[in-house]
Amino acid sequence: MFKNLRDEIVKLNSGANDVANSEKAIKLRKKLLSIGLPIAIIGFVGVFVCFVLFATAGMSAFDAEGGGFTARVIVPFVLIIPCAVMGGFGSMIASLGFKIAVAGYTTKLVDTTIGNNCPNCGDEIAEGEMFCSQCGSALKKQCAKCGYTNNGKNQFCEKCGEKLD
Repeated sequence: MFKNLRDEIVKLNSGANDVANSEKAIKLRKKLLSIGLPIAIIGFVGVFVCFVLFATAGMSAFDAEGGGFTARVIVPFVLIIPCAVMGGFGSMIASLGFKIAVAGYTTKLVDTTIGNNCPNCGDEIAEGEMFCSQCGSALKKQCAKCGYTNNGKNQFCEKCGEKLD
């Protein structure tokens, strides 16, 4: 049962890191969080203020002598509903941004956790190996521009930023 678990995780994770950490996903996450969090905060602060205003209106606001319910009761009672909707909507938008952030973090975590295995065959590799002892795949990439030895998963050189083959 657990023999193929690593292979299944690698297969499920393939491509997810590129998608969740892509430039487009990062921009979308920032946009969702910058829109959703303020809307949620304003909405929930509005709910709190409406609740406090309604709760502190006092018994004189309910007097029949004053014509029944006054504006001190009706206004917060009516405004609490749109504020709650606004807070819920903002929370939903922000949660989508957080989900993108969590997906990006977890795919990086899975990549580093499974990082001691050959990306081709999944065989465990020892520290410092340049090639897999099982299938012969290259585990390190050498930069053509500066000669720096990079991790085999890197797409760009860690030293100079050149695209790796």
